[in-house]
Amino acid sequence: MNRKNRSNVMMMEMIVAVFFFLLCASVCIQAFVKADLLSKKAADLNESVLIAQSTAEIWKAEGDAGLTNRLNGLKQDSPVETYTMLFDKKGNTADQLHAVYYGEVKFISELEAQVTVSKAGKTLYTLAVSRHETIE
Repeated sequence: MNRKNRSNVMMMEMIVAVFFFLLCASVCIQAFVKADLLSKKAADLNESVLIAQSTAEIWKAEGDAGLTNRLNGLKQDSPVETYTMLFDKKGNTADQLHAVYYGEVKFISELEAQVTVSKAGKTLYTLAVSRHETIE
Protein backbone atom coordinates (compact mmCIF):
# COMPACT_ATOMS: atom_id res chain seq x y z
CA MET A 1 0.00 0.00 0.00
CA ASN A 2 2.87 2.36 0.78
CA ARG A 3 4.32 1.69 -2.70
CA LYS A 4 1.10 2.85 -4.38
CA ASN A 5 1.23 6.25 -2.62
CA ARG A 6 4.81 6.83 -3.78
CA SER A 7 3.89 6.20 -7.43
CA ASN A 8 0.93 8.62 -7.15
CA VAL A 9 3.16 11.34 -5.74
CA MET A 10 5.76 10.73 -8.43
CA MET A 11 3.08 10.89 -11.10
CA MET A 12 1.83 14.24 -9.73
CA GLU A 13 5.38 15.60 -9.71
CA MET A 14 5.82 14.57 -13.34
CA ILE A 15 2.55 16.23 -14.33
CA VAL A 16 3.56 19.46 -12.57
CA ALA A 17 7.00 19.40 -14.23
CA VAL A 18 5.51 18.84 -17.70
CA PHE A 19 3.00 21.64 -17.10
CA PHE A 20 5.81 23.98 -16.02
CA PHE A 21 7.87 23.21 -19.15
CA LEU A 22 4.80 23.69 -21.38
CA LEU A 23 4.20 27.06 -19.76
CA CYS A 24 7.83 28.10 -20.32
CA ALA A 25 7.72 26.89 -23.93
CA SER A 26 4.55 28.89 -24.66
CA VAL A 27 6.14 32.06 -23.26
CA CYS A 28 9.24 31.51 -25.42
CA ILE A 29 7.13 30.90 -28.54
CA GLN A 30 5.17 34.10 -27.91
CA ALA A 31 8.42 36.03 -27.53
CA PHE A 32 9.74 34.68 -30.86
CA VAL A 33 6.47 35.50 -32.64
CA LYS A 34 6.48 39.07 -31.30
CA ALA A 35 10.13 39.48 -32.26
CA ASP A 36 9.37 38.27 -35.79
CA LEU A 37 6.46 40.71 -36.13
CA LEU A 38 8.62 43.60 -34.88
CA SER A 39 11.35 42.62 -37.32
CA LYS A 40 8.91 42.61 -40.25
CA LYS A 41 7.50 46.00 -39.23
CA ALA A 42 11.00 47.44 -38.96
CA ALA A 43 11.95 46.05 -42.38
CA ASP A 44 8.79 47.56 -43.93
CA LEU A 45 9.47 50.92 -42.31
CA ASN A 46 13.11 50.88 -43.42
CA GLU A 47 12.17 50.04 -47.02
CA SER A 48 9.44 52.69 -47.09
CA VAL A 49 11.88 55.34 -45.82
CA LEU A 50 14.35 54.41 -48.58
CA ILE A 51 11.59 54.54 -51.21
CA ALA A 52 10.36 57.94 -49.99
CA GLN A 53 13.88 59.39 -49.90
CA SER A 54 14.71 58.09 -53.37
CA THR A 55 11.46 59.42 -54.78
CA ALA A 56 12.04 62.81 -53.17
CA GLU A 57 15.59 63.04 -54.52
CA ILE A 58 14.45 62.15 -58.04
CA TRP A 59 11.71 64.78 -57.90
CA LYS A 60 14.11 67.40 -56.54
CA ALA A 61 16.70 66.68 -59.24
CA GLU A 62 14.53 65.97 -62.28
CA GLY A 63 11.05 67.27 -61.47
CA ASP A 64 7.86 65.70 -62.79
CA ALA A 65 9.71 64.17 -65.75
CA GLY A 66 11.88 62.13 -63.39
CA LEU A 67 8.85 60.73 -61.61
CA THR A 68 7.34 59.69 -64.93
CA ASN A 69 10.47 58.39 -66.66
CA ARG A 70 12.49 56.82 -63.85
CA LEU A 71 9.72 55.63 -61.52
CA ASN A 72 6.91 54.98 -64.02
CA GLY A 73 4.77 57.46 -62.12
CA LEU A 74 1.20 57.90 -63.28
CA LYS A 75 -0.12 61.44 -63.07
CA GLN A 76 -3.57 61.75 -61.56
CA ASP A 77 -5.49 64.97 -61.79
CA SER A 78 -7.49 65.22 -58.62
CA PRO A 79 -8.01 68.37 -56.55
CA VAL A 80 -4.27 68.09 -55.85
CA GLU A 81 -1.82 67.03 -58.58
CA THR A 82 -0.60 63.55 -57.66
CA TYR A 83 1.78 60.95 -59.04
CA THR A 84 1.42 57.29 -58.06
CA MET A 85 4.12 54.64 -58.30
CA LEU A 86 4.38 50.92 -57.55
CA PHE A 87 7.41 49.22 -55.98
CA ASP A 88 8.36 45.60 -55.30
CA LYS A 89 9.60 44.25 -51.97
CA LYS A 90 13.16 45.44 -52.73
CA GLY A 91 12.08 49.00 -53.56
CA ASN A 92 12.44 48.73 -57.34
CA THR A 93 9.68 49.91 -59.66
CA ALA A 94 7.18 47.17 -60.38
CA ASP A 95 4.00 46.41 -62.25
CA GLN A 96 0.62 45.87 -60.61
CA LEU A 97 1.16 42.12 -60.28
CA HIS A 98 4.47 42.33 -58.37
CA ALA A 99 3.84 45.52 -56.40
CA VAL A 100 4.20 45.45 -52.62
CA TYR A 101 4.65 49.14 -51.80
CA TYR A 102 2.53 51.98 -53.13
CA GLY A 103 4.14 55.41 -53.45
CA GLU A 104 2.32 58.67 -53.89
CA VAL A 105 3.65 62.18 -54.45
CA LYS A 106 1.18 64.99 -53.74
CA PHE A 107 2.17 68.46 -54.78
CA ILE A 108 1.37 71.09 -52.18
CA SER A 109 2.81 73.89 -54.28
CA GLU A 110 5.21 74.19 -57.19
CA LEU A 111 8.19 73.76 -54.85
CA GLU A 112 6.73 71.55 -52.11
CA ALA A 113 5.47 68.00 -52.15
CA GLN A 114 4.53 65.20 -49.80
CA VAL A 115 5.74 61.64 -50.46
CA THR A 116 3.68 58.87 -48.88
CA VAL A 117 4.57 55.18 -48.95
CA SER A 118 2.00 52.55 -47.99
CA LYS A 119 1.63 48.80 -47.98
CA ALA A 120 -1.68 46.94 -48.13
CA GLY A 121 -3.60 50.18 -47.64
CA LYS A 122 -1.70 51.16 -44.49
CA THR A 123 0.51 54.27 -44.55
CA LEU A 124 4.04 53.38 -43.47
CA TYR A 125 5.91 56.64 -43.96
CA THR A 126 5.25 60.23 -45.04
CA LEU A 127 7.97 62.69 -46.04
CA ALA A 128 7.58 66.42 -46.66
CA VAL A 129 9.88 67.64 -49.43
CA SER A 130 10.95 71.13 -50.54
CA ARG A 131 12.70 71.88 -53.75
CA HIS A 132 14.79 74.94 -54.58
CA GLU A 133 14.87 76.38 -58.04
CA THR A 134 18.30 77.16 -59.41
CA ILE A 135 18.91 80.56 -60.93
CA GLU A 136 20.31 80.34 -64.43
